[in-house]
Amino acid sequence: MTTFPSKRLRRLRVNENIRNLVQEVRLSTNDLVCPIFVEEGLKEKKSVDSMPDIMRLPLSEVSNEVQNISDLKIPAVMLFGIPSQKDEKGTSAFADDGIVQKAISEIKNNFGDKISIMADVCLCQYTSSGHCGIINEKR
Repeated sequence: MTTFPSKRLRRLRVNENIRNLVQEVRLSTNDLVCPIFVEEGLKEKKSVDSMPDIMRLPLSEVSNEVQNISDLKIPAVMLFGIPSQKDEKGTSAFADDGIVQKAISEIKNNFGDKISIMADVCLCQYTSSGHCGIINEKR
């Protein structure tokens, strides 16, 4: 009987971007993830007061920003959405036409697998309370 596994799980070896992100013992642009703040209803770039040189972008600027990031050899972006409507359940976070969902589609359509896309899953920017989760009266 062999001890070699019959099924080898290789989710961290799926493509070159993922392999480069999890590679050990060196630091390069391959290890960086660039944040992108995309705001629904915004017409032009707007600075984030608390973070110098960081901009909130309208959806129309996302592909240009990703191209600039890609030109710097940064292989991944992380999207943070700022919806125009907030409610107590954070429904914009999982709406098919949500701002992050639209941004992901745009990036995938324009860049394919050239850039890895991550999305923030915290609900704080989607809830009217600003809480990171849904408030339940019983908990």
